[in-house]
Amino acid sequence: MVTPFSISSSSPFLSPTKSLRSSSSVKVTKAPPLHFLHSKRLLSVSVTSSVQKSDTDSPPLPPKVETFWQWLRDEGVVSAKAQARPAVVPEGLGLVAQRDLSRNEVVLEVPKRFWINPDAVAASEIGTLCSELKPWVSVALFLIREKLKNDSPLRYYVDILPEYTHSTIYWSEEELAELQGTQLLSTTLSVKEYVRNEFRKVEEEIISPHKKLFPCPITLDEFFWAFGILRSRAFSHMRGQNLVLIPLADLINHSPSITTEDHVWEIKGAAAFFSRDSLFSLRTPVSVKAGEQVMIQYDINKSNADLALDYGFIEPKDDCN
Repeated sequence: MVTPFSISSSSPFLSPTKSLRSSSSVKVTKAPPLHFLHSKRLLSVSVTSSVQKSDTDSPPLPPKVETFWQWLRDEGVVSAKAQARPAVVPEGLGLVAQRDLSRNEVVLEVPKRFWINPDAVAASEIGTLCSELKPWVSVALFLIREKLKNDSPLRYYVDILPEYTHSTIYWSEEELAELQGTQLLSTTLSVKEYVRNEFRKVEEEIISPHKKLFPCPITLDEFFWAFGILRSRAFSHMRGQNLVLIPLADLINHSPSITTEDHVWEIKGAAAFFSRDSLFSLRTPVSVKAGEQVMIQYDINKSNADLALDYGFIEPKDDCN
Protein backbone atom coordinates (compact mmCIF):
# COMPACT_ATOMS: atom_id res chain seq x y z
CA MET A 1 0.00 0.00 0.00
CA VAL A 2 0.89 3.55 -0.35
CA THR A 3 -0.06 7.01 0.74
CA PRO A 4 -3.35 7.88 -0.94
CA PHE A 5 -4.42 11.22 -2.26
CA SER A 6 -6.15 13.54 0.16
CA ILE A 7 -9.73 12.86 1.12
CA SER A 8 -10.66 16.07 2.86
CA SER A 9 -13.74 18.13 2.06
CA SER A 10 -11.63 20.39 -0.14
CA SER A 11 -10.23 17.52 -2.14
CA PRO A 12 -11.18 17.17 -5.81
CA PHE A 13 -11.41 13.46 -5.09
CA LEU A 14 -14.10 13.44 -2.49
CA SER A 15 -16.45 15.84 -0.81
CA PRO A 16 -17.57 14.03 2.38
CA THR A 17 -15.42 14.32 5.48
CA LYS A 18 -13.11 11.65 6.84
CA SER A 19 -13.95 8.74 9.08
CA LEU A 20 -13.15 7.09 12.37
CA ARG A 21 -12.90 3.51 13.57
CA SER A 22 -11.63 0.68 15.80
CA SER A 23 -10.99 -3.07 16.42
CA SER A 24 -8.22 -5.48 15.49
CA SER A 25 -7.02 -8.40 13.40
CA VAL A 26 -6.60 -8.70 9.58
CA LYS A 27 -4.39 -6.21 7.83
CA VAL A 28 -5.22 -5.12 4.31
CA THR A 29 -2.50 -5.13 1.71
CA LYS A 30 -2.01 -4.75 -2.00
CA ALA A 31 -2.35 -8.40 -2.65
CA PRO A 32 -5.34 -10.67 -2.22
CA PRO A 33 -5.61 -11.43 1.53
CA LEU A 34 -4.05 -14.68 2.65
CA HIS A 35 -7.28 -15.39 4.50
CA PHE A 36 -10.68 -13.83 4.93
CA LEU A 37 -12.27 -13.30 8.29
CA HIS A 38 -15.89 -14.41 8.15
CA SER A 39 -18.74 -13.15 10.34
CA LYS A 40 -17.62 -10.07 12.22
CA ARG A 41 -14.87 -8.43 10.23
CA LEU A 42 -12.18 -6.94 12.45
CA LEU A 43 -9.86 -4.09 11.66
CA SER A 44 -6.29 -5.30 11.95
CA VAL A 45 -3.82 -3.52 14.16
CA SER A 46 -0.85 -2.41 12.09
CA VAL A 47 2.41 -3.45 13.71
CA THR A 48 5.96 -3.39 12.44
CA SER A 49 6.76 -6.64 10.69
CA SER A 50 9.77 -7.86 8.81
CA VAL A 51 10.79 -10.93 6.87
CA GLN A 52 13.99 -12.58 7.98
CA LYS A 53 13.87 -15.79 6.03
CA SER A 54 16.02 -17.21 3.33
CA ASP A 55 14.55 -17.60 -0.12
CA THR A 56 14.15 -21.30 0.51
CA ASP A 57 12.09 -20.66 3.66
CA SER A 58 9.91 -17.90 2.24
CA PRO A 59 6.49 -18.87 0.87
CA PRO A 60 6.52 -19.03 -2.92
CA LEU A 61 5.11 -16.08 -4.82
CA PRO A 62 1.73 -16.56 -6.48
CA PRO A 63 2.23 -17.34 -10.19
CA LYS A 64 0.73 -14.02 -11.30
CA VAL A 65 3.18 -12.12 -9.10
CA GLU A 66 6.09 -14.11 -10.54
CA THR A 67 4.83 -13.22 -14.02
CA PHE A 68 4.54 -9.56 -13.01
CA TRP A 69 8.13 -9.59 -11.70
CA GLN A 70 9.40 -11.21 -14.88
CA TRP A 71 7.53 -8.62 -16.96
CA LEU A 72 9.29 -5.83 -15.05
CA ARG A 73 12.62 -7.52 -15.73
CA ASP A 74 11.82 -7.94 -19.42
CA GLU A 75 10.86 -4.24 -19.61
CA GLY A 76 14.12 -3.20 -17.96
CA VAL A 77 12.47 -1.75 -14.86
CA VAL A 78 14.35 -4.11 -12.56
CA SER A 79 17.25 -6.51 -12.88
CA ALA A 80 18.47 -9.62 -11.12
CA LYS A 81 20.42 -7.29 -8.82
CA ALA A 82 17.35 -5.31 -7.76
CA GLN A 83 17.53 -3.89 -4.24
CA ALA A 84 14.15 -5.37 -3.31
CA ARG A 85 11.60 -7.70 -4.78
CA PRO A 86 8.02 -8.81 -4.09
CA ALA A 87 7.54 -11.38 -1.35
CA VAL A 88 4.80 -12.98 0.69
CA VAL A 89 4.80 -11.23 4.08
CA PRO A 90 2.44 -11.15 7.09
CA GLU A 91 0.44 -8.35 5.43
CA GLY A 92 -0.01 -10.34 2.21
CA LEU A 93 2.48 -9.00 -0.31
CA GLY A 94 5.32 -6.59 0.31
CA LEU A 95 8.80 -5.59 -0.77
CA VAL A 96 11.71 -7.44 0.80
CA ALA A 97 15.34 -6.29 0.64
CA GLN A 98 17.68 -8.53 -1.34
CA ARG A 99 20.71 -7.05 0.42
CA ASP A 100 21.43 -4.73 3.33
CA LEU A 101 20.09 -1.24 2.60
CA SER A 102 21.20 1.98 4.26
CA ARG A 103 18.80 4.72 5.33
CA ASN A 104 17.70 6.86 2.35
CA GLU A 105 19.07 4.32 -0.15
CA VAL A 106 17.11 3.96 -3.38
CA VAL A 107 14.99 0.82 -3.35
CA LEU A 108 13.48 1.02 -6.83
CA GLU A 109 12.83 3.38 -9.73
CA VAL A 110 9.87 3.16 -12.10
CA PRO A 111 9.76 5.07 -15.44
CA LYS A 112 6.80 7.29 -16.17
CA ARG A 113 5.62 5.14 -19.08
CA PHE A 114 4.41 2.61 -16.49
CA TRP A 115 2.53 5.10 -14.32
CA ILE A 116 -1.26 5.15 -14.26
CA ASN A 117 -2.37 8.76 -13.87
CA PRO A 118 -4.44 11.41 -15.67
CA ASP A 119 -1.67 11.80 -18.26
CA ALA A 120 -1.96 8.10 -19.12
CA VAL A 121 -5.71 8.52 -19.46
CA ALA A 122 -5.29 11.58 -21.70
CA ALA A 123 -3.02 9.61 -24.03
CA SER A 124 -5.47 6.69 -24.26
CA GLU A 125 -8.52 6.02 -26.44
CA ILE A 126 -10.81 7.53 -23.82
CA GLY A 127 -8.65 10.59 -23.20
CA THR A 128 -10.89 13.09 -24.96
CA LEU A 129 -14.02 11.69 -23.34
CA CYS A 130 -12.50 11.92 -19.88
CA SER A 131 -10.94 15.37 -20.17
CA GLU A 132 -13.70 17.05 -18.13
CA LEU A 133 -14.07 14.34 -15.51
CA LYS A 134 -12.68 14.41 -11.99
CA PRO A 135 -9.13 13.02 -12.17
CA TRP A 136 -9.94 10.01 -10.00
CA VAL A 137 -13.02 9.16 -12.07
CA SER A 138 -11.05 9.25 -15.32
CA VAL A 139 -8.28 7.09 -13.86
CA ALA A 140 -10.88 4.69 -12.45
CA LEU A 141 -12.47 4.23 -15.88
CA PHE A 142 -9.05 3.75 -17.45
CA LEU A 143 -8.11 1.14 -14.85
CA ILE A 144 -11.36 -0.78 -15.34
CA ARG A 145 -10.91 -0.80 -19.13
CA GLU A 146 -7.37 -2.14 -18.73
CA LYS A 147 -8.67 -4.85 -16.42
CA LEU A 148 -11.31 -5.92 -18.96
CA LYS A 149 -8.94 -5.89 -21.97
CA ASN A 150 -7.14 -9.13 -22.77
CA ASP A 151 -4.42 -7.27 -24.65
CA SER A 152 -3.77 -4.50 -22.13
CA PRO A 153 -0.08 -3.50 -21.93
CA LEU A 154 -0.66 -3.26 -18.18
CA ARG A 155 -2.18 -6.73 -17.93
CA TYR A 156 0.54 -8.17 -15.71
CA TYR A 157 0.15 -5.35 -13.21
CA VAL A 158 -3.65 -5.36 -13.20
CA ASP A 159 -3.59 -9.13 -12.66
CA ILE A 160 -1.94 -8.76 -9.24
CA LEU A 161 -4.31 -6.11 -7.94
CA PRO A 162 -6.62 -7.37 -5.17
CA GLU A 163 -10.31 -7.84 -5.76
CA TYR A 164 -11.03 -5.82 -2.64
CA THR A 165 -9.34 -4.32 0.40
CA HIS A 166 -10.55 -4.40 4.00
CA SER A 167 -11.65 -0.79 3.81
CA THR A 168 -15.01 -0.24 5.46
CA ILE A 169 -16.50 0.69 2.07
CA TYR A 170 -16.53 -3.05 1.28
CA TRP A 171 -18.12 -4.16 4.53
CA SER A 172 -21.53 -5.79 4.52
CA GLU A 173 -24.51 -4.26 6.32
CA GLU A 174 -24.06 -6.78 9.12
CA GLU A 175 -20.40 -5.88 9.49
CA LEU A 176 -21.12 -2.15 9.37
CA ALA A 177 -23.65 -2.61 12.17
CA GLU A 178 -20.65 -3.23 14.44
CA LEU A 179 -19.73 0.43 13.88
CA GLN A 180 -23.11 1.75 15.00
CA GLY A 181 -22.81 5.16 16.63
CA THR A 182 -19.36 5.99 15.23
CA GLN A 183 -18.32 8.72 12.84
CA LEU A 184 -16.66 6.01 10.78
CA LEU A 185 -20.02 4.48 9.96
CA SER A 186 -21.47 7.84 8.95
CA THR A 187 -18.48 8.66 6.77
CA THR A 188 -18.38 5.21 5.20
CA LEU A 189 -22.03 5.47 4.19
CA SER A 190 -21.44 8.99 2.81
CA VAL A 191 -18.47 7.79 0.77
CA LYS A 192 -20.43 4.86 -0.64
CA GLU A 193 -23.27 7.15 -1.65
CA TYR A 194 -20.79 9.54 -3.23
CA VAL A 195 -19.27 6.73 -5.32
CA ARG A 196 -22.72 5.53 -6.39
CA ASN A 197 -23.66 9.04 -7.52
CA GLU A 198 -20.41 9.43 -9.47
CA PHE A 199 -21.02 6.09 -11.15
CA ARG A 200 -24.57 6.99 -12.18
CA LYS A 201 -23.31 10.23 -13.65
CA VAL A 202 -20.39 8.73 -15.59
CA GLU A 203 -22.53 5.82 -16.76
CA GLU A 204 -25.11 8.18 -18.20
CA GLU A 205 -22.73 10.76 -19.67
CA ILE A 206 -19.71 8.69 -20.73
CA ILE A 207 -20.16 4.91 -20.71
CA SER A 208 -23.64 4.38 -22.21
CA PRO A 209 -23.28 6.88 -25.10
CA HIS A 210 -19.88 5.45 -26.13
CA LYS A 211 -20.32 1.69 -26.16
CA LYS A 212 -17.67 1.26 -28.86
CA LEU A 213 -15.08 2.51 -26.39
CA PHE A 214 -16.65 0.54 -23.54
CA PRO A 215 -17.65 -2.73 -25.24
CA CYS A 216 -17.73 -4.60 -21.93
CA PRO A 217 -20.36 -3.41 -19.45
CA ILE A 218 -18.91 -1.58 -16.46
CA THR A 219 -20.74 -2.30 -13.23
CA LEU A 220 -21.05 -0.42 -9.97
CA ASP A 221 -19.01 -3.17 -8.29
CA GLU A 222 -16.16 -2.59 -10.73
CA PHE A 223 -16.35 1.14 -10.12
CA PHE A 224 -16.12 0.52 -6.37
CA TRP A 225 -13.17 -1.78 -7.03
CA ALA A 226 -11.30 0.96 -8.90
CA PHE A 227 -12.19 3.50 -6.21
CA GLY A 228 -10.73 1.23 -3.51
CA ILE A 229 -7.59 0.56 -5.53
CA LEU A 230 -6.94 4.26 -6.01
CA ARG A 231 -7.85 5.10 -2.43
CA SER A 232 -5.40 2.58 -0.98
CA ARG A 233 -2.57 2.55 -3.52
CA ALA A 234 -2.22 5.90 -5.25
CA PHE A 235 0.73 8.14 -4.43
CA SER A 236 0.02 11.83 -4.20
CA HIS A 237 1.55 15.22 -3.43
CA MET A 238 4.48 14.59 -5.75
CA ARG A 239 5.84 17.18 -8.13
CA GLY A 240 3.10 17.74 -10.71
CA GLN A 241 1.35 14.50 -9.70
CA ASN A 242 -1.81 14.56 -7.60
CA LEU A 243 -2.94 11.01 -8.35
CA VAL A 244 -0.72 8.23 -9.68
CA LEU A 245 -0.46 4.46 -9.38
CA ILE A 246 3.13 3.20 -9.54
CA PRO A 247 3.38 -0.52 -10.33
CA LEU A 248 5.78 -2.34 -7.97
CA ALA A 249 6.23 0.71 -5.71
CA ASP A 250 2.64 0.30 -4.51
CA LEU A 251 3.53 -3.06 -2.96
CA ILE A 252 5.30 -1.29 -0.10
CA ASN A 253 3.64 -1.64 3.29
CA HIS A 254 3.16 0.73 6.20
CA SER A 255 5.03 0.67 9.51
CA PRO A 256 3.76 2.73 12.46
CA SER A 257 7.27 2.68 13.93
CA ILE A 258 8.51 4.86 11.05
CA THR A 259 7.72 8.41 12.08
CA THR A 260 8.90 10.39 9.07
CA GLU A 261 7.66 10.80 5.51
CA ASP A 262 10.61 12.98 4.48
CA HIS A 263 12.38 12.12 1.23
CA VAL A 264 10.75 8.70 0.90
CA TRP A 265 10.05 9.26 -2.79
CA GLU A 266 10.78 11.81 -5.48
CA ILE A 267 10.34 12.42 -9.18
CA LYS A 268 13.62 12.44 -11.04
CA GLY A 269 14.30 13.84 -14.49
CA ALA A 270 14.86 11.92 -17.70
CA ALA A 271 15.62 8.25 -17.24
CA ALA A 272 18.35 8.44 -19.84
CA PHE A 273 20.31 11.18 -21.60
CA PHE A 274 18.18 11.06 -24.75
CA SER A 275 14.94 10.20 -22.93
CA ARG A 276 12.13 12.40 -21.63
CA ASP A 277 10.88 9.66 -19.35
CA SER A 278 10.80 10.73 -15.71
CA LEU A 279 11.44 8.28 -12.88
CA PHE A 280 9.57 7.63 -9.66
CA SER A 281 12.30 6.93 -7.11
CA LEU A 282 11.49 5.19 -3.82
CA ARG A 283 13.92 5.26 -0.87
CA THR A 284 13.93 3.40 2.41
CA PRO A 285 13.48 5.78 5.37
CA VAL A 286 15.35 3.41 7.69
CA SER A 287 18.16 0.89 7.41
CA VAL A 288 16.98 -2.57 6.37
CA LYS A 289 18.76 -5.91 6.55
CA ALA A 290 18.70 -8.40 3.68
CA GLY A 291 15.53 -10.49 3.95
CA GLU A 292 13.65 -7.85 5.92
CA GLN A 293 10.64 -6.01 4.62
CA VAL A 294 11.12 -2.48 3.28
CA MET A 295 8.39 -0.28 4.73
CA ILE A 296 7.36 3.37 4.86
CA GLN A 297 5.03 5.68 6.79
CA TYR A 298 1.89 6.19 4.75
CA ASP A 299 0.82 9.42 6.38
CA ILE A 300 1.88 10.54 9.84
CA ASN A 301 -1.18 12.79 10.12
CA LYS A 302 -3.81 10.16 9.44
CA SER A 303 -6.08 9.21 12.31
CA ASN A 304 -7.21 5.65 12.90
CA ALA A 305 -10.47 6.72 11.30
CA ASP A 306 -8.66 7.66 8.10
CA LEU A 307 -6.60 4.47 8.12
CA ALA A 308 -9.71 2.33 8.55
CA LEU A 309 -11.49 3.96 5.64
CA ASP A 310 -8.46 4.01 3.35
CA TYR A 311 -6.88 0.65 4.13
CA GLY A 312 -8.85 -1.32 6.70
CA PHE A 313 -6.28 -1.31 9.48
CA ILE A 314 -5.59 0.80 12.54
CA GLU A 315 -2.57 1.61 14.66
CA PRO A 316 -2.25 0.58 18.31
CA LYS A 317 -1.31 4.06 19.50
CA ASP A 318 -3.92 5.88 21.57
CA ASP A 319 -3.14 9.21 19.95
CA CYS A 320 -4.17 7.91 16.50
CA ASN A 321 -7.87 7.65 17.30
